[in-house]
Amino acid sequence: MAEVYNLVNKKLRRNIMDYRIFLDTANVKEIEEAVETGIVAGIATNPNKMANVGRKYEDVIKDIRSFFDGPIAVEAIPTETEEIIEEAKRLNDLSENIVIKIPANKKGIKAINKLVPMGIKTNATLICNPGQALAAGLAGSPFISPFISRVDYIGHDGMELFRKVRKMYDFYDIKSVVIAASIKNCNDAIESILAGADSLALTYEVFNQLFNHPVTEEGIKKFTNDYNSIYGK
Repeated sequence: MAEVYNLVNKKLRRNIMDYRIFLDTANVKEIEEAVETGIVAGIATNPNKMANVGRKYEDVIKDIRSFFDGPIAVEAIPTETEEIIEEAKRLNDLSENIVIKIPANKKGIKAINKLVPMGIKTNATLICNPGQALAAGLAGSPFISPFISRVDYIGHDGMELFRKVRKMYDFYDIKSVVIAASIKNCNDAIESILAGADSLALTYEVFNQLFNHPVTEEGIKKFTNDYNSIYGK
């Protein structure tokens, strides 16, 4: 197991720039438009996203693969360890470069511990405390997803969670890619990076916030008007 873990994570760290932004949606039109920017490295989905578009994983993955060959994260729904493993195997067979999202409770960590040596890439998700992050890292999950807003909603500090995870991972030299998830605005995205996140899982709405500012739009308008005053439209 140690050899597989080290091999996978060595590759991940070498190509860490490849995993900076995951687009968190199952809407193929949104994905296609965002991928055209050239800065989307992966796609993150979950049952909520699938329910929003009313489609199955198989169909959405097929469409995404027609224009995108990066990692696609899909979630294993079963709650018992052996059933999680079987579902992960099935999902992994749908396409190349699939990442299986598995909740970071005890049964999920047991599943991750068995799936990683099989060469199946996992993302330990729904991480809401540093202990879950530690367990996921020690189990060898290539990706982990601490949540920000969902932690904030229960009166805890999502950014402090990231700071603790980063410090803990650096201390133990755990190489999992730490993805900031449950991000509700552009400011949270930037703050999570400063708190130690390696990557961001952004909804289409938050992704678009990266590009927008009223001062920028006003500047473009002014430059255009000044140009036209000299050269004409």
